[in-house]
Amino acid sequence: MEIDDLIVKLESYCAYQERCLFEIQNKLVQLSASESDAKKVIEHLEKFRFFDQKRFAQSFVQGKLRINKWGKVKIKAALIQKFVDKETIKDALESIDYHEYLSILKGLINRKSIELSKEKDEWTKKQKILRFLSSRGFEYDEIISSMGHD
Repeated sequence: MEIDDLIVKLESYCAYQERCLFEIQNKLVQLSASESDAKKVIEHLEKFRFFDQKRFAQSFVQGKLRINKWGKVKIKAALIQKFVDKETIKDALESIDYHEYLSILKGLINRKSIELSKEKDEWTKKQKILRFLSSRGFEYDEIISSMGHD
């Protein structure tokens, strides 16, 4: 594939949604781009702001929190898998509105409590809610304090 074709394809790939460098590199490998072509395409995309790691991380954090209802631990792990640097991850996670975060956590607690309303044993119910929220990436201390048990 010619370099111009690669650029057009990757511009459209990046314009569709926020992408990180790792995703762009994977796409270039899928398209069988040579190493030198891939480097030129990435430089072009960066120059014309088709991708930006910080912008990607911010967008990723907000999307996973608001849409998928993930906690910080799971979001951080997903960003690490995409090879986003630690400082960018830290900044993106710090941009989370604390009240919105707690509101989402409490909403999940309420939803899970309703689902488990037939559970007779209160301890078992709490453990199931705790496990569910931990799997969603919420921290133990946040869960416990949001459940109202310090």
